[in-house]
Amino acid sequence: MNFPWSAARLRCWLLAFLVLAAFTARAATPVFANGVTNGFINNFAISEASGLVVSRQNPGVIWTHNDGTYDGYVFAIATNGHLLAQHYIPGVFGVNMEDIAIGPGPLPQFQYIYLGDIGDNFTNRSSIRVFRFPEPSVYGYESNALPVRPVFGAEEITLRYPDRPWDCEGLMIDPRTGDLFLATKLTNSSRIYRATRAQLNSTNDITLTFMNESSTFRSVSAADISSDGGLITTRRANRISIWFRGANETVDAVLAGSPDISQAPIIGTAAGELNGEALGFEPNGTGYFTLSEGFAQPLHYFRRTDALPAAPRVFIAPGSAWHYLDVGEAPFADWRTATNDAWVSGPAPLGYGGGERTTLNYDLEFEKYPAAYFRKTFSVSSLLTSNLALRICFNDGVAVYLNGQEILRRNLAAGATETNRATAFNTDQWRTWISYPITPSLVKLGTNVLAVEIHRADADGPLLNFDLQLVEARVEAPARVTAARRAGTNVVVSMTGPTGLVARVERSVDLLNWTPDRQFVLTNGAASFTNPLTPPRRFFRIAP
Repeated sequence: MNFPWSAARLRCWLLAFLVLAAFTARAATPVFANGVTNGFINNFAISEASGLVVSRQNPGVIWTHNDGTYDGYVFAIATNGHLLAQHYIPGVFGVNMEDIAIGPGPLPQFQYIYLGDIGDNFTNRSSIRVFRFPEPSVYGYESNALPVRPVFGAEEITLRYPDRPWDCEGLMIDPRTGDLFLATKLTNSSRIYRATRAQLNSTNDITLTFMNESSTFRSVSAADISSDGGLITTRRANRISIWFRGANETVDAVLAGSPDISQAPIIGTAAGELNGEALGFEPNGTGYFTLSEGFAQPLHYFRRTDALPAAPRVFIAPGSAWHYLDVGEAPFADWRTATNDAWVSGPAPLGYGGGERTTLNYDLEFEKYPAAYFRKTFSVSSLLTSNLALRICFNDGVAVYLNGQEILRRNLAAGATETNRATAFNTDQWRTWISYPITPSLVKLGTNVLAVEIHRADADGPLLNFDLQLVEARVEAPARVTAARRAGTNVVVSMTGPTGLVARVERSVDLLNWTPDRQFVLTNGAASFTNPLTPPRRFFRIAP
């Protein structure tokens, strides 16, 4: 059978296909409305806003920071500019904080805030720094008694350029890879440098890799990547540049091309942002916020107007009301599945000692109750076909059940009763969102029941905190053991997981008591370790 297409016709068809593909890509370019003033910064502590990033775990919360004052502080503001909370990295001084970002890090259960000490006006710094810590929980009700708290788990990462020092005010974290990108501030161009996730999660100082230099944007004072990785943006004082990024494109390759949008931001009748150094996408790129240096500055919002995907479903929002049992008694037998109870209810966070919205009863003569129980129902009208994430704040031990099936257990022995305490402490993370992937098929049509038990490790600890959200969202899968084989007098254990993830291994001799053993950065998504086959017998597991 003869193929009816000549070489000439085939070339014409290929050309038409390429033109159509280019047209299709251009049609996917986002469109944003003119900016509006959402509100004004209502606290004089924020006077030199130099970076901005929108939270992906705290709805309606934006993180910002100063350049030159309040060293090591990040400020949580509402979308109307009102200050909600202040968090600080202890012991940080003499910095030039220029941008902020959110993205993955060493452990899959956290979203990390990256605060960039990257400015260098005189280009004479031998190294620069990025501070990283898990994102805390933030609530609007707390603004009436403004909390000021240290962050949990802060790390300092030292970076060096491979060629010479540069002034830099643009910091981005790629949500798809976890890599860090810097966009330097040059008069007529910008140089792009990268640190990989594996480098960021190692213990060594990092030499950045030069990726490329582009003259299609310049004088960068802020940068961001949308939470799905599909939009990249930079700004200078009076111009916004936005790139559309395809599924298989790298950040540096996209930035090497011309922006899909490059225009002065139009902000209604406002005077603009002559000293604008802050820019951040809403989750999934549905709009972006901008902010300028100075006191009582307006917070501007630019809404995306082209076709957007459906918003992720929220089944349980943070701060929701829960039924709870806090009197030191065991719950009724089918409390994990029943849709009705006589328990009292109150909004989260629930607990005591930390300004919780609902204060739990803890009054024993010599010690606090070991356990408290929580229940909530939610309705589903169509089955899930995407990812499901459970995000939780708690201390110290927890077990979570969805429609009677256990979906999470941490620091709590199986079969624990109301008299049993947690097996480990979690108080240092009491106000930090910890996320876990949940099997979507466990959610059923109609009414679903989520049940939680929280156990204290300390008989007289001052703090107890609980809140939980259940949403359509992606959470990285944790590292897992894939093989264990004997090699002479040794055993070799192999693990896999996302590239750059830190796998923490624990050991035990009795399967009851576990102690830290070692940790790895998963290079190219894999790692292994060798252990002698000598008495006593040892068991290993990846730390939860």
